[in-house]
Amino acid sequence: MSVMRCILAIAPFLLLGFIGCGTDEDRIKIVPVTGTVTKNGKPLADATITFVPDASNKDSTPGVDATGPEGNYKLMWRNRSGVAPGKYRVAVQPPIAAPTGPTYAEFANDPYMAQVGAEAAGGRTGAPKKVAPGEKSEFDAEVSDKGDVLDFDVKSSSKK
Repeated sequence: MSVMRCILAIAPFLLLGFIGCGTDEDRIKIVPVTGTVTKNGKPLADATITFVPDASNKDSTPGVDATGPEGNYKLMWRNRSGVAPGKYRVAVQPPIAAPTGPTYAEFANDPYMAQVGAEAAGGRTGAPKKVAPGEKSEFDAEVSDKGDVLDFDVKSSSKK
């Protein structure tokens, strides 16, 4: 009977030990960040948007997403929706050009495999589009404690 009392006395402490277990990542507060990326006011589809945290941020949570057909994005950090509040440097990379040359029909809906197939067949492939000189594709942003909708417009300079 005393063994049973001992087990009952220890059991609550063992349970408390398991409560609150988790990774440090689970304890980082993240907030939703969404928005739209445009180029000269028009939606920029298939671009990559990357949020690089400032060194002064409490938590370092770089976020990334690819824009949808309407230029919309929703940042993700380690399979979690959002990033930690703080200051960020935002970079927008234009979409990768579609491969040219021979491709295989079974890869028609997979741009990466289509490019690999074209390279294997000796065809020329598309290269990532470079940011044009004078094009503004990097921005500073601050994410609040409640999350934000942050829109960015990539602008080409019109030097004439």
